[in-house]
Amino acid sequence: MPGDESVRMHAASLAVEQWRGDFPHDTQSWYLDLYAAADGADGLPVVLAAMEDAVFLGTGSLIADDELPGAPEPGPWIAALYVEQSARRRGIGGALVGALVERARSLGHREVYLYTEHGETWYHRLGWTSLRTARLADHDVVVMSRRT
Repeated sequence: MPGDESVRMHAASLAVEQWRGDFPHDTQSWYLDLYAAADGADGLPVVLAAMEDAVFLGTGSLIADDELPGAPEPGPWIAALYVEQSARRRGIGGALVGALVERARSLGHREVYLYTEHGETWYHRLGWTSLRTARLADHDVVVMSRRT
């Protein structure tokens, strides 16, 4: 993940807070380890950060397995997509997703997956296809795919 240590700490803190209900055992250290692994990786994981004038706007990851129980999809998965509330509706989320899809293609993957609780319509507008509904924690999520 691009950015200095304070950006990484901020992003990790947001991730823990954002997905605490689905992944209660994830810690700030877990996310920091993911970011460090991405720094040295020629393949997966990939972590991107959207920045403007050294200010963190959002992040997204491309990982081998997004820990959806019982998922038969082979991956890779777009995960941990987050855009700061103040930066939303500016195309940042779409740009992050597009860059992650392109990175998956450049790594030789023909298809990429994700799951979402509330973003199905938004992802459809970005060219994603709904595959199925799955259960995560205490709620349903929609598993989606996109050709690279």
